Amino acid sequence: GIIALFAFQAYRAAQSSLAQVKAFSDNVVQNMPSGLITLDTDFNVTSANRAAENILGEIPQKACPQMAAMAAEISGSGGVASGEVALARKEKSDLRLDMTASVIPADEAQAQGFVLLFRDLTQIRDLKKQVETNRHLAAIGKLAAGVAHEIRNPLSSIKGFATYFIRQYENEPEDVEIAKIMIREVERMDRSITQLLEFAKPMAIQIRQTRIETLVRHSLKLVSHDLDKKKIRVETDIRTARETIHTDPERICQVLLNLYMNALNAMDTNGILEVGVADVQDHLEIRVADNGSGIPEKDFEKIFDPYFTTRAKGTGLGLSIVHRIIENLKGEIRVESRPSTGTVFYITLPDNIEKI
Repeated sequence: GIIALFAFQAYRAAQSSLAQVKAFSDNVVQNMPSGLITLDTDFNVTSANRAAENILGEIPQKACPQMAAMAAEISGSGGVASGEVALARKEKSDLRLDMTASVIPADEAQAQGFVLLFRDLTQIRDLKKQVETNRHLAAIGKLAAGVAHEIRNPLSSIKGFATYFIRQYENEPEDVEIAKIMIREVERMDRSITQLLEFAKPMAIQIRQTRIETLVRHSLKLVSHDLDKKKIRVETDIRTARETIHTDPERICQVLLNLYMNALNAMDTNGILEVGVADVQDHLEIRVADNGSGIPEKDFEKIFDPYFTTRAKGTGLGLSIVHRIIENLKGEIRVESRPSTGTVFYITLPDNIEKI
């Protein structure tokens, strides 16, 4: 009986120790900074830690194709596979993960499942991109002042001579038209230089209380001629409970004008331009949508890059300036688009910049 009692106590102690080890292991897995998912041999998800839920959101019952492909790669060899994986998301940009997959062995010949370890590279890639953009802007800034001086002076002379030729040869329609083309092209180059200087120099922000509906109506009025010319129908939906917002009205108007012009260039005659304003938690959201040609998926990551454009006469600075203004106003901008369906820009602005 005494031997049996000691054996029972030893069993209880071993069981308690095992429970503590299991609890410790579960705690480590749940609180590790990297995401962890286990799969069975049919690539069904059997478990996931807290970091995996934070990175992926809702954990799927079946592993996504990229994860299953990595697990299948090592199912026969029993080794380890690693690499960068891009997961598509419905309302956001692709989620990029640095992932490692290994086999959970059952015996020497078989596997009972797979374990996937991954970390989110999306923020790291965004930070690298931002550093590269800042470096690019610094180079543009050094170039801008010299370019403006060296080019604007000859342009003024060319425009002056073209104006002289219009008066000198007013009875020669063909010559007059050529001179007018020269003037238009000079003005286009001058606008490009102005945008370059605007983009390169430090941005001045003047914050004041601004009436939201007045700002939207005013911005639409500035493009009313272009809208009428292409017979574009405008639909406004202002649902905010706020009457005013503490921001820079001139800069927001500049942002809206750039988005309107992009929408106009993307739409055919009789298109629809939608402008909406709504409250999203403590922020104000402005939505600009069109039913135009949309943005190809391959261009999604480059639309805010300086000098990236898909239009023959575009400068590639419009959306870059938009992005820079919104950043300076402590807001966010995101885009959703599908080819042949249209594009939607969402601008989120804080109610009071001084409180940030």
